[in-house]
Amino acid sequence: MKYIIYIFITLFILSCENNKYESESEYQNCINTKTFERGIFYPLNTSDLEIAESVNVFDSIKKFENYLENEKLLSGINKKDYLSLISRIDETEFLKKEFFEFNSDNYFIENNLMTSLFFEELFYDCVMSSFKNQVHYDFILTTKDKVQYNSYPNLEILTELINKVDFQSETQRLIIPYLIYSNLYWKYEMNKKPVANTVYN
Repeated sequence: MKYIIYIFITLFILSCENNKYESESEYQNCINTKTFERGIFYPLNTSDLEIAESVNVFDSIKKFENYLENEKLLSGINKKDYLSLISRIDETEFLKKEFFEFNSDNYFIENNLMTSLFFEELFYDCVMSSFKNQVHYDFILTTKDKVQYNSYPNLEILTELINKVDFQSETQRLIIPYLIYSNLYWKYEMNKKPVANTVYN
């Protein structure tokens, strides 16, 4: 009897995990579809190969995470590593040189993902359509409200998000480097522009 119960519990857990990752795949597909239906902005000299390779929003965000790792700014992709990175995010000119260096070779995030439309899709539209009423994704909606209220993702918001993310899920984890990039974009790009052009409002 105990063996049967054990098998039942194991199958139930596996089923929940499968549903979870299916939902995350649906979430990514939703974001990709909406982003590319809107049209992608490429520099004039972009090759066909580069266009063909930029077909996944999360892959583009992952490039920024990889850049942080390769530059030894992020020692790993675990909770403690991200908490260590953002601990200095309020310092003057923190990652400013690296931000512009990354953008010089990687235009996709700045040109296509720093818009209020994308932000709504990432933190609301695709969450609601993909995850339905799954409570363990409510933190994404909460993060959206806090970022919009504050105008950009500050240290407090990022810390709270990192403490709630399931780091076994790449989909959830990559929301963190996206918001770190957003923080840097706000500080080093948006401050040059009129207030009316703010990213999230």
